[in-house]
Amino acid sequence: MAQEQSTTSAPGAPLARSSGEGSDISARTPRTSGVEGVTKIADSVVSRIAGLAAREVPGVHDLTTQNIGQAFRGLPGRVTGQEQADRGVAVQVGEVECIVDLNIVVDYEASIPHVAAALRRNISQRLQAMTGLETKEININVADLYFPGEERPSQPPQPSPPPPPPAVR
Repeated sequence: MAQEQSTTSAPGAPLARSSGEGSDISARTPRTSGVEGVTKIADSVVSRIAGLAAREVPGVHDLTTQNIGQAFRGLPGRVTGQEQADRGVAVQVGEVECIVDLNIVVDYEASIPHVAAALRRNISQRLQAMTGLETKEININVADLYFPGEERPSQPPQPSPPPPPPAVR
């Protein structure tokens, strides 16, 4: 979603947006020392902040992809070894607010309503503090439960290599 965010020069003033090219949010920097400029925040940064904030909440074991499209989207990060902090997170960024969709794995015996409330509180606070965006909705899909001692491999098991061919004489 292509968005631009512009703030007025007065601190604490409401944000106003206009459409723009690309998938970044552009915010006009408030006047602090007579210097103005444009600050761009990519949607992927908003997604990453939400993912990291979600992992800070006790009871959240992990974030997970919901479907095959999300799994393939995360493939480049796994190939390069980069952790996908935004795996299981989708964001929609509007004029001054955003919507976050999460797919989570909850620790067994954790209270799902308490985990959900803590997720909404922590993510909205982090996004407000770091980007200035208000969080309109945080939709949570509990995709699985984690049972201690039931470790799942992070990647599917790789088949063992075939035995070497017999020596030819």
